[in-house]
Amino acid sequence: MTPLLEIKNLTSQITREGRPLLNAVSFSLNKSDRLVLKGASGSGKSLLLRSLIFLDPLSSGEVFLNGKLIAPKEVPHYRSQVIYLGQKPSLLEGTVQENFEGPFLFQIHQNKKYDRQIISHYLSIFNLQDSFLNQSAKLLSGGEAQIMALIRALILQPQILLLDEPTASLDKARGDIFEREIIRWVQEATAEEQKRSFIWVTHQKEQALKMGTSFLSL
Repeated sequence: MTPLLEIKNLTSQITREGRPLLNAVSFSLNKSDRLVLKGASGSGKSLLLRSLIFLDPLSSGEVFLNGKLIAPKEVPHYRSQVIYLGQKPSLLEGTVQENFEGPFLFQIHQNKKYDRQIISHYLSIFNLQDSFLNQSAKLLSGGEAQIMALIRALILQPQILLLDEPTASLDKARGDIFEREIIRWVQEATAEEQKRSFIWVTHQKEQALKMGTSFLSL
């Protein structure tokens, strides 16, 4: 079976004490995998996620999605299928609703349908009212911004989510909801053409065991 995502000999240009922080990292991610990255602070977990989405420079290595090598010109389409949620979500100017609508204006997402009902469904799961859509994105709390970023990612229907400590700004109740919905999102991809997986970074041992079906140590 062709891996959903395959990484070969990924080496970062970012160094520590003269050595690459990521050096010849190789692994694969199959459909329904829930991969948790393990390692001490500063071991390169966040850097690996950013490198997988081509936000940080690489000195060498190859990234394959569904068996296809990702060339520089294909990075925009790749990013429509592999979505990164950083510790500080990227927010657009305007309201929460405009943040949900904005990505659908890009050509890489024009084959996808903006569905307000699905958004309302996710808001209700997190005990948020539809009035949340009218709030200024820049005025959201850290936890609210993480929830918005997750919903925005899910409605774009990616194959892979890269999640860097995504519940760090959430209280326990909403953190538990976040974890449950991510696992459900993977498990609901039952059809052969539906391919979903995630890579998760956490410093919490209990969370790692809950979220992961496989583990990679850096």
